[in-house]
Amino acid sequence: MNRKNNHITPPENCTGCGLCANVCSKDAISMVWSEDGFLVPAVDIQACVNCGLCVKMCPAQPGVMANEKYSDNLETVVAYGGWNADAETHANSSSGGVFSTLAEKVFSTGGCVFGVIWKDKETAAFSKAENMEQIVPMRGSKYTQAMPGGVYREVKDELQKGRQVLFTGTACQVHALKKYLRKPYDNLLTFDIVCHGVPSRKLLQAYVKHYEDKAKKEIQQVNFRIKKGDWLRYQVQKQYKDGTTLEDVSGNDLFMHLFIGDKMLNKCCYNCPHAHLPRPGDMTLGDYWGVQNLHPDWPIKEGIGSLIANTEKGKTILESLAAEAKITLHKEPFANLFKGQSRSYLRGDYHEIPKDRDAALGALSSSLLLDVHSEFYNKLQIGPFSMQRGSVLHKLILFPRRVVSFAYRKTKQLFKH
Repeated sequence: MNRKNNHITPPENCTGCGLCANVCSKDAISMVWSEDGFLVPAVDIQACVNCGLCVKMCPAQPGVMANEKYSDNLETVVAYGGWNADAETHANSSSGGVFSTLAEKVFSTGGCVFGVIWKDKETAAFSKAENMEQIVPMRGSKYTQAMPGGVYREVKDELQKGRQVLFTGTACQVHALKKYLRKPYDNLLTFDIVCHGVPSRKLLQAYVKHYEDKAKKEIQQVNFRIKKGDWLRYQVQKQYKDGTTLEDVSGNDLFMHLFIGDKMLNKCCYNCPHAHLPRPGDMTLGDYWGVQNLHPDWPIKEGIGSLIANTEKGKTILESLAAEAKITLHKEPFANLFKGQSRSYLRGDYHEIPKDRDAALGALSSSLLLDVHSEFYNKLQIGPFSMQRGSVLHKLILFPRRVVSFAYRKTKQLFKH
């Protein structure tokens, strides 16, 4: 089989959404893992008939997103803080539990839900759920690129049968679905998940190997969002095949350091073309970080979702669920939600790809995870100073900033009361 990679769009633009593979009538395109650990299209040249549809439909083509209509006026965004009214479901969910209520609503009409599950310990993939039991694996953040398979074809097939469909994915995946469908469907409900960016699969593989070698036993699954009664200090859990688990707060986790530190993201994620307003989904779902300072009387420890209604359909469904007492919903200024994770909502000015990104990804192939972490996370360059994160010099540099931040918070609280 003669395959050619990156045949459709420049690799630095490709989001790995899989739209090209879904639109190809000859099934000549498959999504494969690149050397850097990201999904890219591979074209079977022998099966390809050069119809050009994959190139025409690709959302990542240079200049395509420039034609999208958008506005970054925060004042016009319809936003809420919310959570599931059922205490048990709320406690077992990572971002307020609103997804579960939306799914339950769709199932009550005889519909189905598409979301992402773990296929194995290193691979996430889209799957279809027909009941609430099948929703459980879709809960929780996966923090890895999901294999799309033929999900857009499946969604269209269910829509054409007249079924209600709920589709959840990152902004690039929701946008790809809408391009694939080519027309709006009244029986489709979408929400995009607030996304920091897609880390390389190589990072997850190195992470799994590190903890398997350390424990000398095999990992069954990594759970990136375990609340343990405190949403603000959620933990990353390694679940081993022998039934034992190992947890650590996310702020101390090797994977989260390298992921949030932006050294291992897909190139297109640094200036995500979908991080603008309005968002592509009928609704956008994330975490309401910072809510503890604004609404300390809310059930903070169980988690609060940040919700945006991007369409009238999204607004109607959220407010109807609140009217039915299925969810608790509070209208909020979007600026409050935005402050908690501004870069994930809007990229704003161009974010340069870190100069050491390629070196960091390359090191994952030849070095131990601890060595990569030490070199690309712990080592800092602040002005003329090179230092280790957490060192005495680092603390001295940060001290004035922390004093100013503390004074600001206290002054704000004083004037608030």
